[in-house]
Amino acid sequence: MPSGTSRSIEPPFLPSSPCTSELERQTELAAARQDLYERGALSESEVRAGKRALAAAQKDVEDTRRDMAAADRMMGEARMADVARARPLARGQYEEMAGLVRFAGVAEWSLAVDTPKLQRFFQNAFGRALPISAFGQTALHDRMGFDHRNAVDVALHPDSPEGRALMTFLRTSGIPFIAAWGTVPGQTSGAHIHVGQPSPRFVARR
Repeated sequence: MPSGTSRSIEPPFLPSSPCTSELERQTELAAARQDLYERGALSESEVRAGKRALAAAQKDVEDTRRDMAAADRMMGEARMADVARARPLARGQYEEMAGLVRFAGVAEWSLAVDTPKLQRFFQNAFGRALPISAFGQTALHDRMGFDHRNAVDVALHPDSPEGRALMTFLRTSGIPFIAAWGTVPGQTSGAHIHVGQPSPRFVARR
């Protein structure tokens, strides 16, 4: 945890929006339809139609959450790149700062060779797959202009037991990483652990 500050892990927060308002409305309607159906005042087909509308509203909210999380992660990537350019770390150097933990590493990191090591460690430690959110270059990194070809992002909050264990494993293994707490106040969805050196911005060709 950077700078000795205490951070609590909160459930993902989605500000009030037309999507969340519609979901609330459809949830209330679904409950009312079910009640009317059980009283014999509504047909089964009308209940099914209501359930489809509720599912569509839920999907809209999930899509919005995913887009917001992706935007938050990219804002984090931008901050990582800016900090790395302004204050590069020496080999093996470790640094904690507000919202970021950085470790320059001492080992050569290879996306193809070393990612399976992380996956085996996490599977053995926690009995589930490592939650990878970005493996190498993605379309979103292309659009934002970041070179993420030799890095992997892991969707773990740095304050979680899994996040702390992964960071400890990375540091003891000499693998470079950056842990980010997210950049949008009130949200934790953008928090993640970037494994590999910071993603530099692509240099525009003239």
